[in-house]
Amino acid sequence: MMLDRLLTLLRGEQENAPGPDRVPTALAVLLLELAHADGHCDPEETQRLLELLRQRFEISAEAAADLVELAEAQRRQSVDLYAFTREINWAFTTEEKIKIAELLWEVGFADGRLDAHEEALMRQIGPLIGLSLRQVMDAKLRARDRTAERSDR
Repeated sequence: MMLDRLLTLLRGEQENAPGPDRVPTALAVLLLELAHADGHCDPEETQRLLELLRQRFEISAEAAADLVELAEAQRRQSVDLYAFTREINWAFTTEEKIKIAELLWEVGFADGRLDAHEEALMRQIGPLIGLSLRQVMDAKLRARDRTAERSDR
């Protein structure tokens, strides 16, 4: 189960090789990194990234919170994004990476404004996960439109 895998990761029993069990953590770290890119993580960004993780990995709210806690600890210890983007590259096709980019943009838009630091980080993450600038910008537009639709409800 996902929670068992998370507990295994917390205990440090996971190998350093890329693998499917590390993908949720890698994605959560990238989402958190984007949420913190402007110097603070707004409650709307936290809420949105929890929702996205629950949906993407079909996990409970409790498991998503545990995942975010684990990811936050790894994010604080990390000096770069390579280890996390490597997991995304290993696990996803180009089409899925585009969807990941959309998720990241959605977190950036969650607080109602896209900060220049968030945009710059996405321009950095895009190539690291194997996407062109055009693919990253197209993902941005789709995420912006979805965010606007959600706020209109």
